[in-house]
Amino acid sequence: MATVVHDRQQARAVSGVLSRVADLGDVWPAVAAAAVSLVLGVYQLGQPSLWVDEAATYRAVTGPVSQLAHEHHWLYYLAMRPWVALAGTTELALRFPSVVAAALACALLVPLGNRLLGAPVGSIAGIVLAANPFVVQWSQQARSYTIVLLLAIVQTIAFLGLRERRTRRSWILYTLCLGLFVLVQPVSAGLVASAHFLAAPGFRARIVAAGVATVLAASVFLVGVYVRDSDGGTLVWNEAPSLGRISHTILELSGALGVGLAFAVVGLALLQRERLLVACWAFAPIGILVAVTPIGHVFVDRYLIVSAPALALLVAALLARLHGWWLVCTAGAFAAATVAGLAIWYSPDASQNWPGEDWKAATRFAMEHGGAMPSSPAVAPAYLYYGGVPRRTGLYVIWSTSESTFVGDWPIDVSFGDHLRVQQRRGGRATRAARSPGE
Repeated sequence: MATVVHDRQQARAVSGVLSRVADLGDVWPAVAAAAVSLVLGVYQLGQPSLWVDEAATYRAVTGPVSQLAHEHHWLYYLAMRPWVALAGTTELALRFPSVVAAALACALLVPLGNRLLGAPVGSIAGIVLAANPFVVQWSQQARSYTIVLLLAIVQTIAFLGLRERRTRRSWILYTLCLGLFVLVQPVSAGLVASAHFLAAPGFRARIVAAGVATVLAASVFLVGVYVRDSDGGTLVWNEAPSLGRISHTILELSGALGVGLAFAVVGLALLQRERLLVACWAFAPIGILVAVTPIGHVFVDRYLIVSAPALALLVAALLARLHGWWLVCTAGAFAAATVAGLAIWYSPDASQNWPGEDWKAATRFAMEHGGAMPSSPAVAPAYLYYGGVPRRTGLYVIWSTSESTFVGDWPIDVSFGDHLRVQQRRGGRATRAARSPGE
C-alpha cells in the first residue's frame, strides 16, 4: 500500500506528462535541441555510399510488399514507401527520415526530462542527445534506429501516463505504443518494456499484461521474424559479446568518447527524483542483452540506442547540479570530448560509408572490367543500386565481415574498404557473405 501511495505521489510530481508535454516553457529548448540534431544530421548526409543494410532498405522500399512480411523494421519499410515515391531514392532522400526522427526524439526529450527531473535537466538533455556521436551516426543511416530512439521516448511517456492514471485508457495507449514499437524493431521494443517492468513497483502486472497482449496480437509477425533470424539473420551472423565489445558499446551510447559514461554514473549517484526509472532505462537494456547471450546472440549496439535518452538525462542531471567553475570545467570537458567524437565521425573520406567502404568506386571498377557477380544475396542490393550489372566475367563483388573470406591468390584483388573487395577467382564459387542484411 505504501508503495502505491509513493508511486501516486511521484505521478503527481510528473503532473500529466502526456497532457502537458508541449508546455510553452519547453518550446524553445526543444526547438534548439531539434535544430542541433538537424544540422549535425544533414551535414554530408548524401555523400557516403550506402552500406549493405542501407541497400537492404532500398530493396525493401522498392520491391514487392509481400517480401516484407517477416522483416525487422516492417513498419518502417511500409512508412518509407510513400516517402520514396515522393522524394526519390537518392542517398539523401533515403536517409533524411532518420534525421527527422532523431530531431523529434531530441525535442521530445526536453519536456519529458523537465517533467521527470525538473528544469533545466530536460533542456540540457535534449542538446546532449542531439550531439551524441552515436545518435548522429544512426541519424545518417537509411535505417530505422532513430525511429526506435523516438519510440523509446514515446513509450516512456505512455508509461508515465499509465503510472499516473492506471486506467483502462492509459493501459490501451501504452499497449498500442508497444505494439507499434514491436512492428519496427521487436528486440528494442522488448528492452524498453523490460526496463519499464523493472521500474514499475506496484503495477508491474499492467506492464506484463501489455506485453502479453502485444505478443499475442503480433504473434504471426514475431514467429516469422524468429524463423528468419534463425535462418540467416541476427541469431546466425551475430557472435557472443566480448567484454571489450560490451564496454565499447556502453561508451558509445553515453557519448563524448566515454566521458558521458563517467558523468552519467555521477549524475545517477546525485539523482534524487525518479532514480529507479532512469537507472532502469539507462542500464537494464544492456544487462538484459548480455544476460540472454546463452539463449541467443542478440547483443547489437544499435538495438541499444533506446538507452541513449536516459544516459543523456543522467549527464544533464549532473550538469544542472553544478555551479561556477565546476560547471564551466565540467561542461567544457564534455563539450570538448563531444566535438572530438563528432570530428572522428565526420573525418573519413566523404565517399566512404561508416564501415569505411566505397560501394560507388567498387561498382565502377567492376563495370569498367565488364561487370561482376555479387558474391551473395546480401551484396546484390548495394551493387545494383550503383548501377552494377551481374555478369559472369570471372569477377565477384565480395562483402564480408570476416577477413578469411578474402584470403587467396587472386589475379585481381582490389580493396574498397575493410569489408569490400572486387576479386577474380580461378574456378570455384565465391564465398557467401557472413550475414544477411537488414538487421
